[in-house]
Amino acid sequence: MTYASNAFGQLRYIAEATRGVTPGSGNGVNLRQTGPSTKAKTKFLKSEEIRQDRLTSGSALVDMDIDGGFNFELSGKEYDPFLCNLLGQAAFTHYGTAGVGTTFSLTTASGSLTAAVAPTSTSAFTTLAAGSWIKVIPPVGATAAQKAYFADAWFKVGSTTSTAITLDASTPVTGAGLGITTTAGYAISQSSIVNGSTFGSFTLEYALTDIGKFLPFRGMQVGNMDLSLDVGAMVKGSFGFIGQGHDGMATATTLPGSPVASQTLDPMNAVTDIGAIYENGTSILGATSFIKSMKLSVNNNPRAQKALGIFGNAGVALGELSISGTLDVYVESETYYNKWLAGTNTSLSVGVSDDAGNGYLFDFDKIKFTDGGLTTQGRDDVMLSLPFEAFYNSATNRGIRITRSVAA
Repeated sequence: MTYASNAFGQLRYIAEATRGVTPGSGNGVNLRQTGPSTKAKTKFLKSEEIRQDRLTSGSALVDMDIDGGFNFELSGKEYDPFLCNLLGQAAFTHYGTAGVGTTFSLTTASGSLTAAVAPTSTSAFTTLAAGSWIKVIPPVGATAAQKAYFADAWFKVGSTTSTAITLDASTPVTGAGLGITTTAGYAISQSSIVNGSTFGSFTLEYALTDIGKFLPFRGMQVGNMDLSLDVGAMVKGSFGFIGQGHDGMATATTLPGSPVASQTLDPMNAVTDIGAIYENGTSILGATSFIKSMKLSVNNNPRAQKALGIFGNAGVALGELSISGTLDVYVESETYYNKWLAGTNTSLSVGVSDDAGNGYLFDFDKIKFTDGGLTTQGRDDVMLSLPFEAFYNSATNRGIRITRSVAA
């Protein structure tokens, strides 16, 4: 007899057109994950009838909640549908075609990127908004040093003309990126989402492939995402969901079509793949401060909606979009401690990408440190723990922006 093993487990998903209804056509998509936690919880109500034998006459199954999600190691493109669902967007807004512009001959200076011939249409430089972030994708023939530099580097747009991008002063071209002169095959990559109000849902199905059994969960809305950046570790995260229905373990898949393979891009790590950390427009990546760890959390604060005659959830509602995190910083000056104490508004941008340049930059335009706890016990390093919250910024009309880059 074969008993189910998680070593053979496969999590899959498909987007729903109607919340709580698994589509009858299309194809499910396999998900890379490090541990599923999606589950159903039932509620039994015991009778309060009083009997002379002191026994209870029985109980009734009266409710079900569906929640949980899955853990993951961050990799390019794999989790884009869930990032969009988290922020309330149907899809990323792309520069060029699916986030990559047409190739051009590039000339670089410290503060600018110039094309020999102006890119046009959706690849036009003038479609890049001031204050947005981009990546430069080098050609196959670029040097190893150039490829490594551009894989890590994120650039912030200052202004544009038809043939030139003037970079924000905080993100100049340096090192191996400097001195390129009319070399063909370069491209700009940018896709982005901000907090919105367009929400869909998914059917998630966990397949126990070794025994041919399936656990489907319908009407799954992304409730929250957590990311952890720790020394010597992969960039780890989790998505949490709240769902609408679960019909038990099935002997056949409930998803239509044939499963689509997962993406195959490398997972990102918190050492060589961290390309940008900016606080208040200033790079703090190994410059004026060293950061030991970072946590990011985006939470829709979802709640189940109950109704008479409905077993499970009649619907799913969302509450406040709360955005928070924590920086653990080595103490070398008074700067961040005093910013917390003064209640200073600041900003934070964090960018990660793999060795090919596929990655994400998380942008918080208005944050405030909510504590400034110092670790002063023993003879270890004095660390400053800086929890923060992000807020709506009227100047940019958002609280969070996620920019994605993909290598051509």
